[in-house]
Amino acid sequence: MRKANFLIVAIVMFAAIVTGCKKEEDKKTGQINLEITDAPSDDENIQATFITISMIKIDGEAVEGFEKQTVNISNYQNGETKQLFTGELDAKSYSNISVELDFETDVAGTAPGCYILGTNNKKHDLAASDAMQMEVVFDHDFTIEKGQSTTLVVDFDLRKAVMRNNSSQETNYSFVADADLKSSLRLVETGKAGSIAGQATINSGTSLEFIAYVYKKGEYSFIAETQGQGSGNVLFSNAITSSKIKEDGSYVLAFLEEGDYEIHVASYSRTIIGGRLNFTGMANTVSLTPSHAIDNIHVSANAEVELDISIAVTGL
Repeated sequence: MRKANFLIVAIVMFAAIVTGCKKEEDKKTGQINLEITDAPSDDENIQATFITISMIKIDGEAVEGFEKQTVNISNYQNGETKQLFTGELDAKSYSNISVELDFETDVAGTAPGCYILGTNNKKHDLAASDAMQMEVVFDHDFTIEKGQSTTLVVDFDLRKAVMRNNSSQETNYSFVADADLKSSLRLVETGKAGSIAGQATINSGTSLEFIAYVYKKGEYSFIAETQGQGSGNVLFSNAITSSKIKEDGSYVLAFLEEGDYEIHVASYSRTIIGGRLNFTGMANTVSLTPSHAIDNIHVSANAEVELDISIAVTGL
């Protein structure tokens, strides 16, 4: 009898083990990584920009395990990113991700939640209304594959997202209107994106600043792009992203979905008061890399196009 009971127990335990293993095999999940990056502002009065994210949703469901974060996004430019969340999701297709911005308090409970820190260390509340939060929804189809890792990057374009508010004594900056704010952010799957980077030779003989703007091939219009658009009166509003030409001549245009692009470079001068950059005109820009024309650059997924350029300004 004891042997029979022992055999029954052994069979039950074996069955439980097999069932558990079967459940693990049937569990189909993959890893998602959500990161954030920033395209630079054209206002040199800005020392840093902090945003507080209180919730992330995928297809309308809050992501478990995400904790409220306050991020100085000014630290993450030129392809650098800050990780917001990593975790497991069911292996299937998804259609959107939403990010909730907390305007009221930061992660330490201090007001405001989203703000610009000026060069004088003054905080400028970015809330454009009395709302305490705002949800930004990215309609973007992506698929989580079983056992695979998928990385998505939120590109927060400060130049488009923030406007000056000179009429207020409390804050000199605020977010643009909700519709314009949504268009200033984009979501990119890194596995399907590449970049353009290189060195610029500047032949202006002046102290101008230069910013490189990248567009989908055929979508740049001088008249439209050099006129202020939206509530923020933003120039070059349809550019995919931008990069300041650094003092050493380097530039990086990151997280570009696979496709054909063109680059246009604008020149800026500083005002005597305040140091804000002011648009002075378009620079004459040509490619120094024989294999790529400045107006016909093909970007492949997981690849960087090396493109050296020459920048010249005439009539100055």
